[in-house]
Amino acid sequence: MKKQIITIVLLCSVCGLGFSQEQLRLSLREAQDYAVMNNRTIVNAGLSVSEAQKRTWEVISAGLPQVNASVNYQNMMGFSMEFAGMRIPMQPTSNFQATVTQLLFSASYWVGVRMSRIGEAMTETARLQAELDVRHQTQTAYFAALVTQENLKILEQSLKNIETLARSAEDLVRVGVAEQTDADQLKVQVLMMTNTIKSIERHIELAYNLLRFQLGVSADAEIVLTQTIEDLMAAKDANETLNMDFDLYNNFNVKLLEGQIEMANLQVSLERAAALPNVAAFYNYTYRIARATFDMQPNNMIGLQANIPIFASGQRHARTQQAKIRLEMAQNNRDLVAESLLMQEKQLRFNLKSALEALELQSEAMTVSQRVFESVTRRFQQGMASSLDVTTANTSLLQAQGNYINAMMEALSAQTELEKLLNNL
Repeated sequence: MKKQIITIVLLCSVCGLGFSQEQLRLSLREAQDYAVMNNRTIVNAGLSVSEAQKRTWEVISAGLPQVNASVNYQNMMGFSMEFAGMRIPMQPTSNFQATVTQLLFSASYWVGVRMSRIGEAMTETARLQAELDVRHQTQTAYFAALVTQENLKILEQSLKNIETLARSAEDLVRVGVAEQTDADQLKVQVLMMTNTIKSIERHIELAYNLLRFQLGVSADAEIVLTQTIEDLMAAKDANETLNMDFDLYNNFNVKLLEGQIEMANLQVSLERAAALPNVAAFYNYTYRIARATFDMQPNNMIGLQANIPIFASGQRHARTQQAKIRLEMAQNNRDLVAESLLMQEKQLRFNLKSALEALELQSEAMTVSQRVFESVTRRFQQGMASSLDVTTANTSLLQAQGNYINAMMEALSAQTELEKLLNNL
């Protein structure tokens, strides 16, 4: 009975561990959406947007009514003053004071509000840029995992073929049709390929770790990719991507630079506004907790306060000129990036076209290599070819298959880069 209880507890523990392990079955789109929701870079970008919104309200609130209160206590430590031949002791005093101020006019304030709103919009643009980058990085990691898996499948199939030929070579040696050297060479091929497969398996784990990092999941999370590289090639129409127009001013980098130009332009206005007066109204209420011997100050008082800049020895002019220079620099940076993006667009379209052409050629080369390998295999089994011929044909087939997979990866990567530039991920 005791052994049964222990067995049940162990089974429950194993089941609990099994159910606690996180498993994700993801298509490419699902992986991208999951990364956008959980990637820490996106989370921080969202927090930056919230911070910018709070900062905007901080700036706006500076122009709204401000209420402050203070309490003070003063003790003259027994001091007395003489007046008209009389000595008058100075009693301790204590006041409660409340002040309400309201900004009436400040050009700098309104410019600051506009700058804060532009900064908030730029932060949102930066968040969208971060989201685009994460989608791009997740897609690249997804492709890398698929390509590595595909290479493993090719090697495993090739290993089965070589193992079959190695067994056939042993049979041929026993009947005197082939030499032992041929069988040994094929055994060496089996060992080398087995070692290569183990190396590829380690590379697969590395590729999945990179994908886990982009998804923002734990290192032990199990990920199952529900799409193959062939599925993605069929789903992604490269010609449709090539036919898409490039809207330069829809690019997030250009939008950020446009925002910097607006900020620089407002900075010029801010420096000019520094020469204008600021006007504020105030109301002051004082309650005497402990009155002084002589107190002629009223309890209620209202007033206006104006700060008027008069002369600064050219300081404000110098600051305005510096702001104008920064504005011109921002415009030059925008133009430089715009020219670079237009050149990049042409290069990415060229890269995609070249990758598609290379993919077609590698597909034909793989088909030919497959036919050659099958022909050499038949001849070897008939005793008309050596193990060296088989090894050479198998190596050529592996190389052709690897080149084809790499060409698929290049085509998908080239299309991804162009889609990123077009904001179409």
